[in-house]
Amino acid sequence: MSDSWKPVSYVQLISLLTHSESQLEEITLLTWHAIRLPAAELWQQHPWGNEGCGFWVVAVAGRHCLYYNDITEGFAIGHFDRWGHISNYQKSDSSLNTALNKLLQPAAIEATA
Repeated sequence: MSDSWKPVSYVQLISLLTHSESQLEEITLLTWHAIRLPAAELWQQHPWGNEGCGFWVVAVAGRHCLYYNDITEGFAIGHFDRWGHISNYQKSDSSLNTALNKLLQPAAIEATA
């Protein structure tokens, strides 16, 4: 991480999500509404999430979570065994739309486990 890197704030995340939601196709938007969390939650991920106190998880589907990776500035799919802790790190600069579409593909989900 560069010396100028700062973790994304909740307000910045909400602004990004609002913009990203406006670009979703109707069917993807329906899925998003079904799996998104009522409020984004800061979850731990060691060691990559340590410096920023974790990553903002925005949706959950089964044992997978969709989180914003503010290091790479994109949405990523993670696996979790317990609520509040992302088991694996995914380096991703995907848009919300791309990440949601990956989450809906079983082969993509198996690759994150």
